[in-house]
Amino acid sequence: MVRKLAVIGAGEMGHGIAELAAISGFEVAMRDVKQEFVDRGMERIRWSLGKLVDKREMTREAADEVLGRIRPVLDLAEAVREADVVVEAVYEDLELKEQIFKELDSYAPPAAILASNTSGLSITAMGRVTKRPDKVVGMHFFNPVMLMPLIEIVKGDETSEETLGAAEALAKGLKKTPIVCRKDVPGFITTRTIAPYMIEAAWIHHEEGIPTEVIDSALKFRVGFPMGPFELADQVGLDLLVHASEKWGLTAPPPMKALVDVGRFGRKSGAGFYDYRQGAKPAISPDQGKDFDVMRVLAPEVNEAARLLEWRVAPPEEIDLAMRLGTAFPKGPLALGDAYGLDAVVAALQGSKRHEPVQLLREMVARGELGVKTGKGFYDYRTGERTMTYQTIAVAKDPHTNVATLTLNRPDRLNTITDEMTDEIERALVELEKDAEVRCLLITGAGEKAFSAGADVTSFGGVAKSYALRDVSRRTTHVFARLADFPKPTIAAINGYCFGGGLELALACDFRLAAKKAKLGLTELNLGLIPGAGGAPRLVKLLGLARAKELVLQGARVTADEAHGIGLVTQVLENDAFEAASRQFAAKLARSAPIAYRLAKAILNQSADMATHSALEAESTAFGHVISTEDIFEGIQAMLEKREPKFKGQ
Repeated sequence: MVRKLAVIGAGEMGHGIAELAAISGFEVAMRDVKQEFVDRGMERIRWSLGKLVDKREMTREAADEVLGRIRPVLDLAEAVREADVVVEAVYEDLELKEQIFKELDSYAPPAAILASNTSGLSITAMGRVTKRPDKVVGMHFFNPVMLMPLIEIVKGDETSEETLGAAEALAKGLKKTPIVCRKDVPGFITTRTIAPYMIEAAWIHHEEGIPTEVIDSALKFRVGFPMGPFELADQVGLDLLVHASEKWGLTAPPPMKALVDVGRFGRKSGAGFYDYRQGAKPAISPDQGKDFDVMRVLAPEVNEAARLLEWRVAPPEEIDLAMRLGTAFPKGPLALGDAYGLDAVVAALQGSKRHEPVQLLREMVARGELGVKTGKGFYDYRTGERTMTYQTIAVAKDPHTNVATLTLNRPDRLNTITDEMTDEIERALVELEKDAEVRCLLITGAGEKAFSAGADVTSFGGVAKSYALRDVSRRTTHVFARLADFPKPTIAAINGYCFGGGLELALACDFRLAAKKAKLGLTELNLGLIPGAGGAPRLVKLLGLARAKELVLQGARVTADEAHGIGLVTQVLENDAFEAASRQFAAKLARSAPIAYRLAKAILNQSADMATHSALEAESTAFGHVISTEDIFEGIQAMLEKREPKFKGQ
């Protein structure tokens, strides 16, 4: 069992890993080679904890306890003497890391696992300089460590399954999502796949003179990346990008190398492809990239992801999830390839000077497996006997409780709602309504931070000049209305931030359960918008006009306890018990009489808009229907026998 960690390096990544581990309850020794480096790391941890206290996400007492679990150290032997796991987080240089691992091997307890926070260097090479290569593993954290939900676990050639399992368990203990890279390939999954996004774009800019703003605009506003390739390169650091990419055969173009030679590394130096000095920002607008062929940049990424499949590094779902969580890749490269068409991907690669389609892609196109348009690509999109594949949500059904769970599955974007997610929610509602085995629907958000932070406003840029947003609002309103009228019990399990469209979605459910850490609000006015998916009318009916005005017109954010106090949520549950308690609540509802529940819900929903005499007549008619069902006899018999009824919906 892992109780004590040692983090080697107190810099950008090291201090973040140490803070995360201490917050998660581990005892941590944080070591660096100079006192000033250790002091700077501790100061940054204090600053970060202070921000959490200011945001009321942690008490001052809890922050002090976290600090008390971190021990700053200069001596390497002292740092690792009692460690169960050592995480190395020094500069990305293989020779330096190999030297560190030799020392760690001599000082750390024989049973200790030695992990490297490298983004792409060989775990096998590090393991082979030790006497315990079976206990050496990659644990690639992402920056900023506290916010990014992914840890990429990397198996070296000699890493044991036991070590791999322990690393996955540790990642989960840190409340991160582990994705296992089962082969030690340069760049692993994330770095290897995202590198062509930046390198290929830079070559196109160099060879054809297409402005960086044009390419960034196209990928950012038309495809949905949070940053264009040149913005991202500046964020990563051009020096690191040039150094790392060439380790696995990607050559950076001369202008990128020239920028590095003159010290223009990107944001950290004040200038890279763009100038950031004196607060300057890249001037990128939605219209600039309207004519650029985005497939020229996307195809090499899809190709690399397909290569990882060929090498059996990970299955497609995990490759896409890793890219979404670690790099904010829209959909994931394989799903994106399916969406654009694998024939289009191969055609773009065949026209490239630097890339050739991998064998897997060529074979799939030859078989006519082109993606969404043919029903099969990397994923199966056919309906019927097969389960429908979703990209922005996940649907799971528990046959023991008859509860279906619909998870908003964009944790990298705080589960913000896109057009695609809205469409997939409707498809899921249609399927789940027809499924007689499903008696209750639980909706929640993936990850630790958010149920849903609202609409993905980054997708507004490309449509804001038209009236397409009006259609988006109508479409979302229609789908949320379908949820409100769903004939089975619906529960919003609000496990974190629930703002804007996220709260509008929750308001369409029958019940709202909130974790104690959750924060809720219709915050659209803070962005110059208004609720656009039925939130305001539902809030008025739920809370009354005065309270609804207070929440909407002030753009207020309330805590879970405050929301419960005004009747916005049904129950507040403790954070640690939230998932189990939510499922227990859903399982109880799933045992309700299906016909009676459906009719009672319909009457309640309609009564607010009907005259009293009409509502009474509707209730009487519904009562006459339900009195003739078999379920009523089961209910009466169970009451007489003092047992729980087993309703069949008949």
